[in-house]
Amino acid sequence: MNLFILPSWYPTKLYPESGTFFREWASLLNQNEFDVKVINATIHSLWDFPKITKISKSPFQFEDILGFPTLQIEAINLSPKYESGAMAQQEKIWNKIFQEGIDRFGRPDSVLIYSSVWAGVSLVNTLQKLNIPFGVTEHMKEFLLPNGFTLNQMKAINYCYDKATFISGTSSALTNKMKSLFPKFKNKITTIPNPIDTNIFKPHKEFLQSSNLPFRFIACGLFREEKEFPLLLKAFHQLSQSNDCTLTLVGKGQFEPLLKSIVKELNLESRVTFTGYLSQRDWIKQLCQSHALVLSSSVETFGMVVVEAMACGIPVVATRCGGPEYTIKNNLGILVEPLNFKSLANGMQKMIHEYSQFDPKFIREDVKNRFSTTVHTQSIKKLFRTF
Repeated sequence: MNLFILPSWYPTKLYPESGTFFREWASLLNQNEFDVKVINATIHSLWDFPKITKISKSPFQFEDILGFPTLQIEAINLSPKYESGAMAQQEKIWNKIFQEGIDRFGRPDSVLIYSSVWAGVSLVNTLQKLNIPFGVTEHMKEFLLPNGFTLNQMKAINYCYDKATFISGTSSALTNKMKSLFPKFKNKITTIPNPIDTNIFKPHKEFLQSSNLPFRFIACGLFREEKEFPLLLKAFHQLSQSNDCTLTLVGKGQFEPLLKSIVKELNLESRVTFTGYLSQRDWIKQLCQSHALVLSSSVETFGMVVVEAMACGIPVVATRCGGPEYTIKNNLGILVEPLNFKSLANGMQKMIHEYSQFDPKFIREDVKNRFSTTVHTQSIKKLFRTF
């Protein structure tokens, strides 16, 4: 099957960490009966204008080292304050790159769209005109936020869903919200969780078992508002008053100066480490040198780092923010209340005390049974059979 995958965000030279999971999933499907081509249009913020020399404003094609061709184009958002202008720009650039994809790769048998905003809503009319079937899988946190979308966006999503062959979300929290927002399509919406390659994410010899070492927590994500890293530091500060523990923060983002100032203010320099953005290999190494992952977010549609940690046999402390309630069952980790540093600190304290009760083999086996690449590809294939 000639399959076009259209991720609404994707790695670029400017932001190489953006949408890396979409790239990995494209590789997964390409290895399982699909002839994958990835096509992406990325419109950067106007704030990125000074970096315009790094932006590829004309369509460019390259062969991904993971084994599939990629066609990409970039632009700067010229109408950040005018929604209609921004939506028109998205539609224009997505149609340009999609037509270029057909010219280079031939007409696709079907299309898989990662997130209706913006690829889906921009191309729905073209896909209908060309009679190309498509499915949409949602990942955006805006579904879980009050008034996460504007009225115009809601109308565009509704129209996209009406024409889609199937619609899926990554967790029951997300799909339940999608069904409540778009009840007309509740029978068309299903849950397909994000996949994890358990051949890559697995326990290593570096995993710390010694009780003589400080208890090591690790957290990972972009340093932005909904990740609630300031709250995590506050909780960790309380925890560290009576426990020998450390915290490693993996990632980067606009909140990094704030986080470092909080660490200094709370006198946590000897306990908190910033690693910056890590390669997959180094991220797995950091995971396997940790005792537990902690996720402090206010909202997550899935929480990929949670499943990555559990695939390595690492238990998790996470907030009830959407995805974790779906991924974390009994004996896999501890769920706490969101936006509550005392609840988070108590959960981390409980993890230290009850750590020996968590079985790494059991945790990993549960992940393999529910989130393996095999489970994911079988689910996708089943939906594509409806085309």
